[in-house]
Amino acid sequence: MSTLLPLYHPTTCLVIDDDRLYLDSFDYNYADVTLCATEHRPEQAIQRLLKDAERTGLRIEEANRAPVDEGEAADPVIRLPASRIAAMARDPARFSRVSVVVVDFAMPSMTGVELLQKIKHLPVKKVLLTGKTGDSTAVAAFNEGLINLFLVKQDPDLPEKLRRIIRELQVAYFRDITAPLEPIAKLEDTAFLDDPGIASWYHTLAERIGAVEHYLLPSPPGLMLVDEAGQVTIAWINNPDRMRAQLEIAIDIGAPAALLKELRAGNTILTCPTPTGFYEEQYELDWRKYALPCEEIRGNTLWKVAIQRDRALCLSRALGLSAVSLRQYRQSQAGGVCEI
Repeated sequence: MSTLLPLYHPTTCLVIDDDRLYLDSFDYNYADVTLCATEHRPEQAIQRLLKDAERTGLRIEEANRAPVDEGEAADPVIRLPASRIAAMARDPARFSRVSVVVVDFAMPSMTGVELLQKIKHLPVKKVLLTGKTGDSTAVAAFNEGLINLFLVKQDPDLPEKLRRIIRELQVAYFRDITAPLEPIAKLEDTAFLDDPGIASWYHTLAERIGAVEHYLLPSPPGLMLVDEAGQVTIAWINNPDRMRAQLEIAIDIGAPAALLKELRAGNTILTCPTPTGFYEEQYELDWRKYALPCEEIRGNTLWKVAIQRDRALCLSRALGLSAVSLRQYRQSQAGGVCEI
């Protein structure tokens, strides 16, 4: 993928089938690809999906238009508090959010197509399992946009196909629900979301540290990556203008000479606990703990990236509350304790 989503976390694939044996085998066969949930009662599945939809979307404030002179076009100003995205990591039930449904066509109480008609307005991605290739009902459902695709249940290659498809559809799900946030990838400080160079660097980092979810931090700009155990890694990402700005502001305020020397060298990103991350007078004595070494990432812009990874920086500490990691969620599901 050549661009980055503003957020991504593991989600659940819900399988709906009256065949209990097939449902029992699903988690065993696909647990390494996705979180799994099963339901043999179509009516109950619909209720779950409708309830889940109430907390699925990402709402942002309407764009306000900056005042301009008469006759000039108004530029939209997107107001996006960092908490609006990063706070999604606070939701202990985020992993139970259904992103993909896999529905069997032939069920006694209602067909898979009838079920999908009842949830066609939901953003979940939909896969229909049919009994034969070229099933006319399945083809019609695809053409009507009720399903994303259909697969033959007896296909010997179904397990491998479904593994790939679930991964792809879960990414597509996030791309759809974050569509209202696309303007932030055009803003100068967060344009790294659309930079293939940063995307390539990010995937290497995520694989190395085992990150399973990430969230955009708009100001100061960067990404919060979280691994399965809830360990947090912050990647602070500066463009050349921000690198200059942190130096100029430090000079204007009269920062210590040692700090100015580091900033002039261009190998340090400041992460002071201020709205911008830039230097303020109260950090004169302890500025070193907020000065992180950075590396260059060449993409559409010459980005500077600093990694903040502290063993003590877990998800609950980073967000200031008791957040649930993927590992904790899996354990709660195994114990049957987590309410969905």
